[in-house]
Amino acid sequence: MLAKYQNWIVIGIVIMIAFGIYSYLFKGKDEAPLTAETVTAASPEDQDLIALLLELRSISLDEGIFTNPAFHSLQDFSQELVPEAVGRPNPFAPLGSPVR
Repeated sequence: MLAKYQNWIVIGIVIMIAFGIYSYLFKGKDEAPLTAETVTAASPEDQDLIALLLELRSISLDEGIFTNPAFHSLQDFSQELVPEAVGRPNPFAPLGSPVR
């Protein structure tokens, strides 16, 4: 009974392969390429952000501040970071497991 349907199965597979090749080679030639030429207007939030960025671009820093005595009188209160011991290689491994 399998031999009876074997010819029809082979014919169906050949037709499907032929259709796939045809659609791959001849289907897309008539279509125009996709382009993204649509331009949308900026939202009010975007316009505010752009205006703010343009204002920031025009800011200039007076270099005389670095020669000011008040700037030189500033003190550095930063603290040195002390390196600490490193933990286990795998912190999620059960306690007592061999180190790998």
